[in-house]
Amino acid sequence: MKSFLWVSAWLESVGFINDVPGWILAPLGLFLTFLFIIVPSSMVVAYLDRKVSADFQARVGPNRAGPAGLLQSLADFLKLLQKDRQNKTSWTEELWLGIHTIALYSTVAVLPLGSLMLLVDTDMSVFLPFWAALVLALGTMLLGLSQKTVSGWYGGMRVATQAISGAFPALVTMICVGLPAGSFRWSGVIAIQGASPADWIAFSNPFQFIAFIVFVVSGLVLLAIPPMDAALSSPDISGGVSAHLSGRRLILFKLGRFYSFYLWAVIASVLFLGGWRLPAGLSEHLLDQGRITLLHILELSLLMLKSLGLILIVIWGARVNPRTRVDQITDFAWTVLSPFALFALIGACLIVGWGVLT
Repeated sequence: MKSFLWVSAWLESVGFINDVPGWILAPLGLFLTFLFIIVPSSMVVAYLDRKVSADFQARVGPNRAGPAGLLQSLADFLKLLQKDRQNKTSWTEELWLGIHTIALYSTVAVLPLGSLMLLVDTDMSVFLPFWAALVLALGTMLLGLSQKTVSGWYGGMRVATQAISGAFPALVTMICVGLPAGSFRWSGVIAIQGASPADWIAFSNPFQFIAFIVFVVSGLVLLAIPPMDAALSSPDISGGVSAHLSGRRLILFKLGRFYSFYLWAVIASVLFLGGWRLPAGLSEHLLDQGRITLLHILELSLLMLKSLGLILIVIWGARVNPRTRVDQITDFAWTVLSPFALFALIGACLIVGWGVLT
C-alpha cells in the first residue's frame, strides 16, 4: 500500500476517512493526478507557449483574458466547448479517437511523480510509457485512416512513420540509463542519482549526456512535437489528422498531444535529471517527522520545475527553427540519432564494465 500513501494522506488532510481500500485509492489517485497536475500543467504550458512565441515575433501575446492574459487557456477551452461539429463523423473515427485517448491516459498509472506516488514500480516501469507512445502513434494513424480524407489518411501515415523512426534511438538511450542503475524500476533509476546536477545521470559522463540529448530529440520525432510536427501542420498537409476535428473532439486531441509531450518531459527528468531527488537527508527527515504531505509537495514541485523547464527549452527551440519535412525527420532519426544512440550505448557499456572490473 506504499504506492497509495499520498492518496491516503490527502484524504485525511481534507477530512475524509483514511481507511479506504486499495481498489478505491487506485482510480482516485489517477483522477487526482489528471485533474490537479496534468490539466493545470497543460494550461500553464499553453500560456507560456503563446507568450514565448509572441516575444520572439515582437507581439504582445494574450493580454485580455484575466491579468496579463493568464485566463486565455481557460477562455480557449470554453470557446471550443461551444463549437459544433463541422461535419458528420463515422463510428470508426469515434472508436479510434477513444482508443487513442485511452491508450494515452492509461500511462497516468505508471507516471513517476514522487517516491511515494509510484502506483506501478516494476522491472518494466521505464518501458511502459514508451510502449504507450507507440500505441498512441498507431491509434493516431488509424484515426486518420478512419476519416476517409486525404489530409487524415496521409497525416496518420506520416505520424506512424515518424514514430517508428524515433522509437529505435529512444529505446537504445533508455537502455543506457538501465546499465548504471542495474534496474529499470523508477525507484532504481532515482536511487543512483542525487540532488546536485553533478550527480544526475545526464552529467555523469559524456556518453550519458549524448544519450540524454538523443532521448529528448527522439521524443520530438516519436510524438510529432514542434518543430518535428510536419505530419500535423496546417501548411504542409492541411492539419493532418486534426483537420476534421472540432469542438470537444479537438479539445480531447489537443490535450492528448500536450500530455504526450508532458509525459516525455517527466520521463526525461526522472531518467537523466535526478527526478524528484531532494538534498541528502531531507526526505528521510520528513518521513521521520511524519510530514508526508510536505514531502509530496516538495518532490512534485521539483519534478514539475525540471519538466516544465525542459518543455520551455523545447518550445524555444521550436520557435527559432523552421518546421522540418517528414522525409527529413525520418532521415535524421535513422542517420543521426540512431548512430549517436548506439555510440552512447557502447560507451555506457564500457564505463559500467570498466567499473565492475576495477
